[in-house]
Parts: sequence; structure tokens; C-alpha cells
Amino acid sequence: MRITRHVDDAVATLTIDDGKVNAFDRELFGELDAAMDECADDNAVVVAGRPGMFSAGLNTKRMAALDDAGMADLLVAFGQTMMRVWLEPRPVVAAVTGHAVAGGTILAMACDHAVAAAGEYAWGLTETTIGFPLPSWVIALARGNVRADRLDDLLLPGRTVGPDAAVEAGFADVVAVPDAVVATAQARARELAALPRSAYAETKRRLRGDAAAAALAGVAGDVATLLAARA
Repeated sequence: MRITRHVDDAVATLTIDDGKVNAFDRELFGELDAAMDECADDNAVVVAGRPGMFSAGLNTKRMAALDDAGMADLLVAFGQTMMRVWLEPRPVVAAVTGHAVAGGTILAMACDHAVAAAGEYAWGLTETTIGFPLPSWVIALARGNVRADRLDDLLLPGRTVGPDAAVEAGFADVVAVPDAVVATAQARARELAALPRSAYAETKRRLRGDAAAAALAGVAGDVATLLAARA
């Protein structure tokens, strides 16, 4: 298992650690879904990475070996899992402990609040640099987070930025020293969990529900476009 769960004061911290770059694959999405299910009785959730690394995104080596059916399954699971995090009724906070590239930035944006580690760490939606068109659901996440005047210049060329610029653009919300990232995220999770639960959940649904539904409806088209590009 690459995800461990620790609960303190009704806040669950899910730590992703594969000992390497926390690359995403089909199994990881299943683990994250299962871990979120286990948090049903918790007041809030923190999603953390390993020291120096939140995630480098999809496992491109494994992707290269997938047939069309495997690729479609991976991409559908990616979209469904990230949208599940985005729509989670309880507060979800990202403790971005280092690099957050591509899928790492996507997961951080899917959370309600993201704490970025200070340092020489990279953020960004770099998919276009490897010939991967950004899926509609990722663009929906970006529109919900990134400043409107920065969308084009960040997403089209797949630019990477540091933690301070990530906050300025909207990928993240605050920067903390690396040793304090998880604790800062947990404190923010407790603050959000102190709000009336039903009002928080319903407001989140109204803010994001329509956009998420529309984005997920486009997953099949996104997959078809990518598979055609591979041919």
C-alpha cells in the first residue's frame, strides 16, 4: 500500500509515499478512493505527500505499456477520482510537501485548500509539453482555482512555477516551511471542519457540482482524442 491513514482530533491524514515520485497509476486511484471511504466518520481529510515530493503525476512508463483499453481505464479512473476529491462534502486540504507536477498540481487543485512547501519545488500543468491534451475535467479544476488572467499563459505552454508563484497564480493557497507543511494543512482542516457541516457541503455542491458533472460527461471524448493521437 502506498497510502497510510492517521487520524488525530477527527482529522484524517492520508500520506502518499511510494518511496520515489508518488507516480499515479490505476492502482493508486483505487487506493485513494478506498482511503477516502475509510474517512467517512472523520471531520476533515488532509492529503499529504512524502518529504520533497507530493506527486510527479501519472506514471508515464506504465502508460507507455498500456493498450487502448488500459489507457482508457486509467484516464477514466483519474478523472473520477479527482472529481470525487473535488466534490467531497467534508473539507479536504492538500499538504504539498514538495514537487507537484502535472497530476500533483491537479490533486492539489481538487482539494479545498493547498499548503505548498517552500523551496526549489515545481508546480504546473505540464501535459501539453508531452503531447497530452488537458482533459476537460482538468480545465474545470483550473478554472475553479487559477486566476483567469493566468490560465492561458500557464496551461497552453505547460509552464512550471515555484511555490510562491503557484500561490500567486492560484494552484496553491499558502506557502509554509517544509517541516510545517503537514501541521499547517491539519490546522486549516480543523478550521474548516469547525464550520457547520451541512452548510459547507451544500455550498461546495452548488459551487462545483454543475462544473464537475459537465466535465465528467466529457471524459469519453477526452479519452477518444488521446487514443487517436497515439495511433
